Amino acid sequence: MAATSTAVSVGMMFLRYTLANWERAELGDNGEAVLSELIGQAVNLTGVPDPSPRWVELDDLALLRVRLVLLERGVIVEVADRHDQPPSLPGDVTSLCSRWDSYPTNAGRVVWCELEPLVYELTEHGLPKRVRSETADTTRRPATPVDVELLRRVVEGLEKL
Repeated sequence: MAATSTAVSVGMMFLRYTLANWERAELGDNGEAVLSELIGQAVNLTGVPDPSPRWVELDDLALLRVRLVLLERGVIVEVADRHDQPPSLPGDVTSLCSRWDSYPTNAGRVVWCELEPLVYELTEHGLPKRVRSETADTTRRPATPVDVELLRRVVEGLEKL
């Protein structure tokens, strides 16, 4: 457990520092959620060695590699580990990614996720335009006019209570 939290903490510092240098800090929150999940799975699946190993025991050390790749519009977050099975990422993590996948390597696998900033079309006042839902019912009739007399009688009845 301590190894997981240490690895995640180091990964978060690396992520935040790199995104700030690349002027992509807006991807930090989603990047942290994704990287935390990827590192957590890698540590849990590949095992945690003795916290105080002897030098001769380090031959079988399960190292993780975290890599960030700067793209024109976004960033790819990669975690390489020695596990050989495809990942199983929860929906709340995959929903933060524009794409994700994994591929095998000679030493294990690499799991990657692509993060992109949200792009909004702006109004003339610089505010984000509302996106019309594709499932909106455009055949709906307008609401019936309000019966003012009915409302007056309801208010009078309530006041008598």
